[in-house]
Amino acid sequence: MNMNDATIAFYYSKETRYSVHALLSAIDISDLNVDVYLISEDDLVLNKVFALTRMYKVVVFGFTLFTTSLHKLLWIIKFLTKSKPKNLFLIAGGPYATGDPVGALTLGFDIVFVGESERSLTEFLREVIERGDPLRIQGIAYREDGDFFFNGKPEPIDLNKYPPFPYWRRKFNPIEITRGCPFQCGYCQTPYIHGFILRHRNVENVTKYAEIFWKHGLKDLRFITPNALAYGSLDGIRPNVNALVELLSSLKVLKEKYGGRVFMGSFPSEVRPEFLNYDLAKLLKEHVDNRKIIIGAQSGSEKILRLLRRGHTVDDVLEAVEAALKVGFKVDVDFIFGLPGETEEDVEETLKLIEKLVRMGVRIHAHTFIPLPGSPLENAPPGKIPLKIKKYLMKIYGKGKLYGDWLKQERIAEIVHELRVKGVIRTKERWKLKMGRGYNVRLVTYQYI
Repeated sequence: MNMNDATIAFYYSKETRYSVHALLSAIDISDLNVDVYLISEDDLVLNKVFALTRMYKVVVFGFTLFTTSLHKLLWIIKFLTKSKPKNLFLIAGGPYATGDPVGALTLGFDIVFVGESERSLTEFLREVIERGDPLRIQGIAYREDGDFFFNGKPEPIDLNKYPPFPYWRRKFNPIEITRGCPFQCGYCQTPYIHGFILRHRNVENVTKYAEIFWKHGLKDLRFITPNALAYGSLDGIRPNVNALVELLSSLKVLKEKYGGRVFMGSFPSEVRPEFLNYDLAKLLKEHVDNRKIIIGAQSGSEKILRLLRRGHTVDDVLEAVEAALKVGFKVDVDFIFGLPGETEEDVEETLKLIEKLVRMGVRIHAHTFIPLPGSPLENAPPGKIPLKIKKYLMKIYGKGKLYGDWLKQERIAEIVHELRVKGVIRTKERWKLKMGRGYNVRLVTYQYI
C-alpha cells in the first residue's frame, strides 16, 4: 500500500489510556507506515470513525474492553458492526476480550486479541498494510464461516524492549515494572492475561524512563505492578531484597536531581501482606514519598482466603500492618464483600478483623465481588452485600474509616450477571474455539481455553 492508505484508531478514554499508550509505543517504535488516531469518549465517535473510512483504504478501529464498563459501549459497538463499511476492521483487546473471546467476536468484532498485544497488534497491522493474511497472527481469535478460531497465545514480550509510554507524543502514565503473577486468586484476571511467571523491567530501563518523565516537567512517578515488593523476584513468591534496594536507591538519586517524587506501595502498586515485614517497610519509608501504603487482605476468614487461593493468612495481614505503622506509614487495607462461598461466620470474622484494624488506625478500602470473565470465579453469582453489613460499612464510612466504590461495584456485578444471562458474555462457550491457521502447538495456550 502507499503512504496514508491505512490507519489505526483507538477508542481513548480515562479507563483505557494506559493500555492505549502501551500499544501506541509498540506501533511507533516499529517500522510500520501507518497513521494513528485517538478518538476520545467525548468526541463524536461514530462520525469520526466513518470519516476515516472515507479518507483511507483500510481503517482499523480498536477497543480496549473492560468487563466493568462493557455495558456502556454496547450501543457504539452495535452501531459500528451493523453499519460497518467493507474497509473497516473492528478489533478488541483487553481484560474482557481476553476472558471472553467468543462473546467479543459474537458482538461483531473482526479480530479479538487474547492476552498482551504489543507484538501481535503490530504483526497484525503489518499483514493488513502489506495485504497479507492477518488471520495467521498468533494471539488472536477470529470468526470465519460461522466458526470461532484461536491462534494460540504468543510468546510473552520483554518489557525492556517496549517503552512504558509514548513520551514523544507527550503521553505519560505510571511505569509498568512487573507483568504477570504467580498467584491464582479466584476473583482476579491478571495471571490468566499475562501469565504466572513474572517479567520485570530492569533497573536501567526503569530509571531511563523515570528520567524522561521528570525531564518533561512531571513530578509524581508511580508504577504498575501486581505486587510492588515482588520486583525482581524470580518466583514472585519471595521478595528479591537486592533488586528492590537497587531500584529504590537508583530512583532516589535520580529524583533528587530533578526534584521528582516516587510513589510505591500505593495505587497502582499495592503490596501483598506476606511480603511486608519491618525491614522492607523501613526500606520503602526511606526511599518513597507516599505517606500511605495499601495492603491487600480481601477477607478476614481463613477459610475464604484458602478458597480464594490468596496464599496468605490473617496473621500475615496483621503483621504487615504493624510493620507499616511502626515505620510511620498510614495504612489502607483492601477487603472484598459478597464473595462466593461466604457464610455468616466468614463475614463475622471479616468484620472482627476490620474492627481490629480500625482500632489500630487503619482505613478500610471496600470492594464488592464482580465475577470477571477469565478469572476462576467468572461464573459465580454476583456479589451481594446484606443490609446488615451495608449499615455497618456506612457507619465506619461516616467516621472516615472506610472508602471505596463498593456500592457502585455491587450494581456493576449485577449488570455483569445480566449480560451473562442475556448471552452477551459467553465464557461457557470457549469450547467453540477451534485451532486457527496461525496456531503453534509449541506455545502454551491461554489457560481457560
